[in-house]
Amino acid sequence: MNSGTIRRLILTLATGYLTVFGVRQIPYEFQNEWLVLVPALIFVYALTVWVEGKIFKDDAIVISKSNKPKPQISKASKKGFGSD
Repeated sequence: MNSGTIRRLILTLATGYLTVFGVRQIPYEFQNEWLVLVPALIFVYALTVWVEGKIFKDDAIVISKSNKPKPQISKASKKGFGSD
């Protein structure tokens, strides 16, 4: 696991825990708590991924550029459909 994956895991766990804690602190008795928790966790996950991408944008660019293979250009003659 690289450092970006570990960082994303820690941020997701921390924000998820805070979301569950925050929902349980609401002074309202829900009939089904999952109907509140699931959308809240999805929203917080999306927000966490977006913020993490904005803050640590340089890491993602360096990793994506180093892992990309260079395209190979062939200089063979190109024949189109129906060419002999």
